[in-house]
Amino acid sequence: MVRPDPHPPEVFETLRRRGPGTRIAVVGASNDPAKYGNIIVRNLAGKGYTVLPVNPKEKEIAGLPAYPNLASVPGPVHIVDMVTPPAVSKGVLDEAARLGLPAVWLQDGSYDDAVLDVAAKASFKTVYEACIMVASGQA
Repeated sequence: MVRPDPHPPEVFETLRRRGPGTRIAVVGASNDPAKYGNIIVRNLAGKGYTVLPVNPKEKEIAGLPAYPNLASVPGPVHIVDMVTPPAVSKGVLDEAARLGLPAVWLQDGSYDDAVLDVAAKASFKTVYEACIMVASGQA
């Protein structure tokens, strides 16, 4: 299967519009400060983005309200950042597609060939082979 560009410029442009108007859902967000699901939430929030943690087992993450799934996140979501294992990622991609979300960012470890195949068939733009914390620059 032919995969699209792993660095679609439209998603990077959305990320460059730093500030609370850029809303990023972090799926796989965690309260464990050693996990990337927590590190990414704190990093992006510290840079001024509106961060929307998604984890069905938590009510709050890093002082922010957490949501059980993408469908429960209020308001627009500009980027879905995934820090889930590939087996979970496939279901989240299906949910993002059903909701008509514009962009999904697959962090290293959240995807395998099967996940990339699902993403290639979806209507949203997909970023992989890039870290959202690095791409968003310094605070």
